[in-house]
Amino acid sequence: MNTVQLSIEELLFSFYSEGLFEQGMSIKEAYFLTLQDAELKLMLEIASRSLLAKDMLKEVDNQYKLKDEFAAYIHTLNNAESTVNASKHQPDLNGEDSISFHFKNGEVYLHKVLYDHQVHSISKLPKEEILSVISGFFHFHTLEKQGEVILQLKSEEFEELLEDVSQSHSLPESIVEKWVSKKGESTSILEFLNDISNRNGKMDSLVSLTYDSENNPDLKDLYFMIPGKNECWLATRDNNLDLSIQRANVASINQLLLTNKILPA
Repeated sequence: MNTVQLSIEELLFSFYSEGLFEQGMSIKEAYFLTLQDAELKLMLEIASRSLLAKDMLKEVDNQYKLKDEFAAYIHTLNNAESTVNASKHQPDLNGEDSISFHFKNGEVYLHKVLYDHQVHSISKLPKEEILSVISGFFHFHTLEKQGEVILQLKSEEFEELLEDVSQSHSLPESIVEKWVSKKGESTSILEFLNDISNRNGKMDSLVSLTYDSENNPDLKDLYFMIPGKNECWLATRDNNLDLSIQRANVASINQLLLTNKILPA
């Protein structure tokens, strides 16, 4: 796995040096909104020296540009063919962490932000390692090959369930009885109800995106992930946005990757 790590300043320089000014301006506005032009120029000069020290730049027409092997990393961040984004709540449920897989020209790039979003790590990743990275990110206890649906919910029922479990830090017996009476009683359903209640209805996610000709994202698929005491639960949606709950499994995750033709059928 080939990896480059760029500070915010180095990333900004990289976008500018590749002529990706809109993306560069977005970073400037997010991190250096009050920076004056002279200060920006000095910061970019310092960033270029840092990248020179990493042997990542070449000189073209008296200007420094990224070497070709590194420019591909930046252009994939800016203009991927498709993306799979994994996002999870931190253990205290107050913050979130995320990683992204960007796909372009048959290559996979894993993008992570480190040190309070001050460093961007971009790695070229073999396709066969995507599943193991996703598994590690979500800390799956186990990952079955095939999933079995333990519970089906209409979209409005799912919203009602989330509302019910977000009301209390413990799962009231009345809520359990309500959903058991609706959906039947099983060990798996009871475990799922307890696990989603312990998180106050907060869920992690796995999102698949493609992009149109103007680089606007188009949602292709969305999985909700609910880590539990013994299982990680996976909620998938059909065309009517109704949900099926099952244990996290290889087949379902591969199906999301197949949606974008990331993996061969």
